[in-house]
Amino acid sequence: MINGVFFDVGGTLYTYRNMQATMLRLLKELAVRLELEHDFVTVARHYQLASQEIDRLAAEKPFYLFRDSAEDIFAAFLKRIDRPHLRSHFEWFDAHQRETLVGCLELKPDCYDVLAGLKSMGLYLSAVSNADENQLMPLVEKAGLQRWLNHWTSSEAARSCKPDRRIFELALEKSGLSADEVLFVGDSLEQDIQGAHAVGMTTVLISDIAGFAPMHVGRETPDPDFRIVNLKELLEIVQRLRG
Repeated sequence: MINGVFFDVGGTLYTYRNMQATMLRLLKELAVRLELEHDFVTVARHYQLASQEIDRLAAEKPFYLFRDSAEDIFAAFLKRIDRPHLRSHFEWFDAHQRETLVGCLELKPDCYDVLAGLKSMGLYLSAVSNADENQLMPLVEKAGLQRWLNHWTSSEAARSCKPDRRIFELALEKSGLSADEVLFVGDSLEQDIQGAHAVGMTTVLISDIAGFAPMHVGRETPDPDFRIVNLKELLEIVQRLRG
């Protein structure tokens, strides 16, 4: 019997569709600050390569802070463009990146209706996110998600990043539910589906319009129990599972 639905946040409740264009604008600002605006293509390419390099390393860890990961990416990027002495620009970049990327995320259009519908069924609703506290809280507050969510858990609070078990176990402890009572919804096979499946939750993979999930490194993953395109499809799934 499903008594709770736990959600990932980015790519699940919020869409990443504006992320790529926003990141490119941010990198253009960075290129100007580094006096490399004449070679923006090189800046963008090396930042992407640095991100992939650090993401692969982070994916092997059970826990990391995203601020630390961002600093590692910035250092690897400067090394690639042979400008290690420009590391003092990181503080500006980190703060601006966090504010800009949170601002560009849009709530999926059917999110409120679905959360309200699930809540009306008496379900326990939670968000479980790979995010630092100063990333997750602005997203919860931006959309007023606390109106529907019983609780939310950041990877920083759990000291655990999906797919590590601890973040899922902590969310279960908060809810008082057992894993077999929970439907977990996320956009990442490697983080959401793999981790939730490992602790015994029923899993739902949602496809985001942006067509990507951050920090995928090519892990072999289990198939989700369900695949959806829109959040509203959850209502039918839950009704079916609850009989």
